[in-house]
Amino acid sequence: MTFNIKWGKKAVHVKFRGIVTAQDLIDANNYLISNSEFENIHNQIFDFLDISDFLITKEDIEIIAAMDKAQSEWNKVMKVAIITNDNAVNIITKEYEKKMQGSGWNTQIFDNPIDAQKWITAD
Repeated sequence: MTFNIKWGKKAVHVKFRGIVTAQDLIDANNYLISNSEFENIHNQIFDFLDISDFLITKEDIEIIAAMDKAQSEWNKVMKVAIITNDNAVNIITKEYEKKMQGSGWNTQIFDNPIDAQKWITAD
C-alpha cells in the first residue's frame, strides 16, 4: 500500500508516497467509500507531494471519476483538494475535473498543504 488515510470529523486526508498506480487510487477510493463515515465527509485531501512516480493514464482516471460520480449520488457536495508539484498529477487531475462536472464535487490543485487546508475549511 502506497497511501495512508487519516479521518477527521469533516475531512479525510489521503497521503501517497512512492510509485502511485491506478490500483492504488482505486484501493484508496474503495477504502473511503466503504467506510460508514464517508457520507458525513464533505472534504478530501489527496496529497501527492511524496511520490516518486505517477502511473495513471487518462483511461484510468475515467474509471476513478466514474466511481466518484456514482458516489456523488449519495454524497452530493464534496471538495477534493489535490496537493502536488508533479506535472503528471496536474494533467490527470484536469481530466478528472472534466469527468466530474455537474456532480457537485469541486476539485482544486494546490502546491502546499496549508493552502489546501484553508480551502477545504472555507465556507
